[in-house]
Amino acid sequence: MPPGPILLLLILLPSGDTASPSVLRLDHAGIVSVTEPYAALLIDPTDTLTLAQVLQSDAWRSPARLTPDLPPGTYWLRLNLVAAPGLSHWLVEIPVDQVTGYVLVDGRLPPRDTLRTGFLVPPRRRDIATFRPPYLSLHLSPDVPHHLYLRVRHNFVSYVSPGVPVPIRLHPIDEALAAERSHRVVQGLLAGLLLAMALYNLFLFLVVRERSYLYYVMLTALLALFWLSASGYLADLFWSSERAYPHAIDFYLLLGAGLGYLCFTVSFLETSRYAPIHHRLLHLLMALLTLPALLGLLGYWVLAEQFAALAALMAALLGFGAGWQAHRRAHPLARYYLLAALPFVLGLVVYVATWWGLLPVVPVTRYSAQFGSAAEALLLSLALGARIRLLTRERAQALLDRTRAEAAERHLQEINALKTHLLGATAHDLRNPLSSVQGLIQTVREELPPDSPHRELLKLAEAASQRMLGTIEQLITASALESGRVTFRRMRVDLVELVAETVHFHQDRATRKQQQLVFLGPSTGSCVVETDPEQLRRALTNLLTNALKFTPSGKRITVQLARHTDTVRLSVRDEGPGLTEADRARLFGYFQRLSAQPTGDEPSSGLGLAITKQIVERLGGRIEVDSTPGQGSTFTIVLPVSSAAS
Repeated sequence: MPPGPILLLLILLPSGDTASPSVLRLDHAGIVSVTEPYAALLIDPTDTLTLAQVLQSDAWRSPARLTPDLPPGTYWLRLNLVAAPGLSHWLVEIPVDQVTGYVLVDGRLPPRDTLRTGFLVPPRRRDIATFRPPYLSLHLSPDVPHHLYLRVRHNFVSYVSPGVPVPIRLHPIDEALAAERSHRVVQGLLAGLLLAMALYNLFLFLVVRERSYLYYVMLTALLALFWLSASGYLADLFWSSERAYPHAIDFYLLLGAGLGYLCFTVSFLETSRYAPIHHRLLHLLMALLTLPALLGLLGYWVLAEQFAALAALMAALLGFGAGWQAHRRAHPLARYYLLAALPFVLGLVVYVATWWGLLPVVPVTRYSAQFGSAAEALLLSLALGARIRLLTRERAQALLDRTRAEAAERHLQEINALKTHLLGATAHDLRNPLSSVQGLIQTVREELPPDSPHRELLKLAEAASQRMLGTIEQLITASALESGRVTFRRMRVDLVELVAETVHFHQDRATRKQQQLVFLGPSTGSCVVETDPEQLRRALTNLLTNALKFTPSGKRITVQLARHTDTVRLSVRDEGPGLTEADRARLFGYFQRLSAQPTGDEPSSGLGLAITKQIVERLGGRIEVDSTPGQGSTFTIVLPVSSAAS
């Protein structure tokens, strides 16, 4: 990329002698760098010196060293130039904010030419309207000594290109303009390629809805805009030539691209799963990116860009480390990420080494970070292509698994329906002959004399058949509920009367077991609801049967009815052994018996609670359980008040 507005001035360490720079003879084509013997420097601390005062000053000094780290200020530079025949038109490159050049022949006023350029000078007001770097157009008469005085003002430092070790370079005009045109073409093509990749991956994101593609779009789009900005295309299209282009745009575009890169790394590598330590560090670095952004807004550009440069290096190293960790943990796409990240890491290392003066400043080293990031963005498209293939395989497998699961579910439903049908049919087939057996037993009992020893045996047979018939009735009810063959007939019901009658029906059994069965409820007529009375009675009977079955003699069973704002609550509390965790896990399953044993050796089919739950849910309610081992259980039927009638 073209060099940013880096301060490339000669710093003066005074030696005590007035300096007269050597004559620089421009007698060959190609770039000429102005080195120490050919330039002198004068510091203007008050920014008030005129050209006439500068000519009379004896404070000119030769520089003792070269540095890109001069503080902001105003400086005068003096060059003595002689051009060879055929090489009279040169462009002077000096990438600073503002520079005014005065060309004097034989050192006499007035100046023959007055030139102006700089990053903060609008293109239309420059001596030659190139975008970057700013040039002064210098016309020299062959073999005639010319004195070039440059008044330089600079208040902005940028890290986007490493500082070169010379303050001024001279270019033959034809070579310079040709180089700039080719440079802009290359940068425009690169930006166009990145924009095309961004649009293509935006389309992919809209199709697959994978966030990695959205972050890649953010990365490539901002990089493309950066290249368009750095090459001047954005300024040409959207910026007035009467105003200086704000080069801070480049800084924030790169900062945004860095954030997109971090987000892409976290999403693509799934760092929360494959590299948790790097995941936290990457998120911390995202938060730290706000610091250079704020410093830039406050005008502390030197600090802002130093922090940004450090953040870029940390992002590259952390991203590469996360990729390596994910690869070690068998992330299927980590190797593609590492391949793409390698040129970016190498580019940053070369860039920093050039910045520190360890490598020579040539186009390859000067723009290594930018070309490395562009190469990475392009290579990441290969990684995203691999991700599409992986997602396609995963979705195909998921579709296959779902198809198999649906087929298995249908098969299970068919088996369950067959089981329900078989259960119901079997129960029906058993009920009729069993009823006949009961009738025959009653007939035989009636014909036997009262003192016959066989009457007691027939009584036991009748009780056993009665229990079996009750189990068969529950099987038929469960089968009908499971298959949806039970019709619920809603009507207005006084719950107080229904519950009281049901409790009274079970009082005899509670008395035989020496239990206290108590009903607590409001007055008759105060709790009228629309429900199916027979099904609700069945559900309450199942809860009472369980409570009577598992409550020891001498204990209390409480049935309570209460109407609240939104619900009607009917609860049955016993003082039995309570429920274990294992009992809770299988409480409402079919044919599930509890760990506690009935206190009167009553039989248990394991169907009552399952039937009760289905009835309550079909009535639009729910059933709640509160139990503590050793302290009893409370089963509560909760019906919505919306079904209640005032």
